[in-house]
Amino acid sequence: MFCRIILYLLLFSVLILVFYLLDIKYTYSDLKEYLLVLLQTSIMVFTIMGLWIAFLYPNALQRLVDPEKIENVDFSEASRDATRLEGLVGSVLRSAFVVMMIMFIFILKLLFTKTTIYNSNANIIDSAALSFSIVLGILQFESIWKVIISNIMFVNDFHKKKEDRQADADI
Repeated sequence: MFCRIILYLLLFSVLILVFYLLDIKYTYSDLKEYLLVLLQTSIMVFTIMGLWIAFLYPNALQRLVDPEKIENVDFSEASRDATRLEGLVGSVLRSAFVVMMIMFIFILKLLFTKTTIYNSNANIIDSAALSFSIVLGILQFESIWKVIISNIMFVNDFHKKKEDRQADADI
């Protein structure tokens, strides 16, 4: 986890430098459009992953209500279930982080774009905003990828169990 954070920070720094040196120009409208797509994608991830968690692990949701209930969640079938649940929850948390950072970008735009600090450092700030947005996009892409993988795993498990039941019925 720590290594990934360092990787994201390194990517963010490199992108700032590249965009600053190349003097990349864009409009706030274009950036806002991209951020709104990220926001809508986060909503999709929240919805799909929330449904998966509620459907597949209803007992795990009791943790939200009563922290002692997590002891009653049964992952004895396989550690794969625990790994899958971690992936689902991780995707929701990653998407939540993306939403929070988009809100942060919007409020910074509202508060600082008319200031002398922004006007005197517009190129570096714009490069940082674009870089940060790209890193957020990568984080959101990872969440979407987890949605895809979770769905594939579910379908594979479904077919395996169906085939096992058919084989048992044939015997």
